[in-house]
Amino acid sequence: YFAKPYHSWERGQNENANGLLRQYFPKTMSLVNVACNEVKIAVNKLNSRPRKCLGFKTPYQVFFERTGIDARQLGVVRL
Repeated sequence: YFAKPYHSWERGQNENANGLLRQYFPKTMSLVNVACNEVKIAVNKLNSRPRKCLGFKTPYQVFFERTGIDARQLGVVRL
């Protein structure tokens, strides 16, 4: 995602997502040795976390309500 220079308000959600992701993969950590399973676990935890912007529902819940598809059953998230 590319925002205009000096328009930090355009990056709010992006910066928040980066901060949440950094809980699992700090900046000092080399991503070369991160296993796919570790990424899947982080994705599952982040998508299971309630969000204020979604009315304190999880991204999984909102996705299911709008599509009728349980994203946890898709191959991407399977653990």
